[in-house]
Amino acid sequence: MRFVYIADSHVGAGDVGYRQQPRYADRLPELVALLDAWIRQAGDIDFVLHGGDMVDAASVDTVRAARELFRFSVPVYLCLGNHDLSRKNALDLWRVEAPAFFPDGDPVFTVRRPECVVHVVPTQWCDTPYFWRDAQQPHFLPGHLARVGAAIAENPAAVHVLCTHGDVFEIPPEQTGFTSAYHPPLMTYAQTVADFVRKWPQVRCVLAAHNHLNTRVERDGAHFATVSAFTETPFEFKVVQVDLGALSMTTRNLLPDVTFKALYDYDKTFVQGRQKDRAFVRRLAGEDVRDPRGGRGRS
Repeated sequence: MRFVYIADSHVGAGDVGYRQQPRYADRLPELVALLDAWIRQAGDIDFVLHGGDMVDAASVDTVRAARELFRFSVPVYLCLGNHDLSRKNALDLWRVEAPAFFPDGDPVFTVRRPECVVHVVPTQWCDTPYFWRDAQQPHFLPGHLARVGAAIAENPAAVHVLCTHGDVFEIPPEQTGFTSAYHPPLMTYAQTVADFVRKWPQVRCVLAAHNHLNTRVERDGAHFATVSAFTETPFEFKVVQVDLGALSMTTRNLLPDVTFKALYDYDKTFVQGRQKDRAFVRRLAGEDVRDPRGGRGRS
């Protein structure tokens, strides 16, 4: 399996709002075309996974615009982010206007290949499911992670990847140069994800977004990674690959190919991350993975 991972495109956004680098949401048609040209040239990309905040605010117009913009030569899947859920009927809106982003119309879904299984579970943000308005209380709905665990148990020998929108780890001072950690998540949420990965060691990678930065933490045999915003300079995307007994991730950007002048804030180069935040290779051949049901699986 080889797929492209992007996030935080914020269709319909202006110059205001949370961002890390200059944002060019109005240039999405060109950025999507450039990324699809890269996908066509690569020739072996299975799908594009969007990690959330596809739109800046959920409305009929923005969801329809996103549906028309994100047309690639491979399937596109979406893990709903908080900005995608900014109205109480947002999930129904996505299901009606852009159903192709969710297999079988379910926002909690799995993409399966023999060697790798990707599980998508949207983060929840307040007491109302699939709704966000300012609240930052990330959690999962009851039963969602249990569904992932059941799917892992069905195929314990595969490499499993979990994708959700909420970031799991804070950004350390070693990356930012700040005196304290940056963008810390809610500890109960971070602990929930960490406990799940500890219970299911077949989960070798957790992909998230939300912070608009490239980060990576290795913990309990899994790689926890986030990606910078697709519409912010330098327009980055990740390539995740499982083959030949290895799991790998690389980070690429479209900046050299854009036709417009894109500004960059050199006071915030930490957004792009250190080399270890941008790429890794994990050899898997010959490893034994504990099966929580009592057996062992080989990956």
